[in-house]
Amino acid sequence: MALPLGVILLLAATAAHPSRENPMNHEAVFREYALTDGWIAIHFIQWVAALAFFGGLVALHSAMTAQREGPTALARFGLIGVILTAAAITMLQAVDGIGLKWAVDTWVDAPADQEQSILSAAMALRWTEYALQSYSNILLGLTLIFFGLAIVLSGAYYRWPGWLAAAAGVSWIIHGLMVPYVGLFDSPARGAALVLTAGWAFVMAVLMWRSVSRGHAARAAASGGPVSA
Repeated sequence: MALPLGVILLLAATAAHPSRENPMNHEAVFREYALTDGWIAIHFIQWVAALAFFGGLVALHSAMTAQREGPTALARFGLIGVILTAAAITMLQAVDGIGLKWAVDTWVDAPADQEQSILSAAMALRWTEYALQSYSNILLGLTLIFFGLAIVLSGAYYRWPGWLAAAAGVSWIIHGLMVPYVGLFDSPARGAALVLTAGWAFVMAVLMWRSVSRGHAARAAASGGPVSA
């Protein structure tokens, strides 16, 4: 349940996120951010969405390693990736959701003789956001690749969702490598990554749910009790 829940929360928060201005037009977009009262709340929801999604990946790791069969090493690398990505995204949301908001609010209200220095501080936070965006996207991509290959090689689920996860991972890495050179922008790779990741999350939720139901049924049948999902 955590995988699709994370996607749904992220979609809801993204829909509320202000996006009228070009994110690379810094003065215009900073004014837009300053006028957004729900900025901090939106980024808290994005953070919770990411944690929910990562909780689903932890559950997937547990499901794949419980049987001690298949490529458990890949699943363990995926778990390490979850931890690193969660840490990177937490730092990203702290910088973007709180630090940058304070900076742009202060800049908008600053007297004329202090505007330039405060704008420079806001830009430093923005550049830090670029760095965190890049590394968090790359880490997320690696995490999905590890889990995708584990699914393909394990035989616990269909293989094609594993390739779907790997394709999403490659797309996240491509976008993450572009951010340091271009900045914040909506690349085709990011669009593909979002669609592939969301689709994979819902597919795996169904497959994991069915697997759990079959496990309950098998245990109930073995004990001679009633078979229930």
